[in-house]
Amino acid sequence: MDTNLKCPMCGGQFHSQQELDSHTEQSHAKKENQQQEHAISCSKCGLKAKSVEDLKEHEGHHNMNG
Repeated sequence: MDTNLKCPMCGGQFHSQQELDSHTEQSHAKKENQQQEHAISCSKCGLKAKSVEDLKEHEGHHNMNG
């Protein structure tokens, strides 16, 4: 998969700015205010998760992307 854009919040990789923008809006923007209220944080990027399960899923993205 040839990717050239990387999400600064989760490390996801995308082919176009439009894909990255859509991902950010759907995956991060709506949750940003909610996540600020939660205490479970990613040790690699500081993203705040609402549950341990969500944090584990998120951290898997770091492991996949190096």
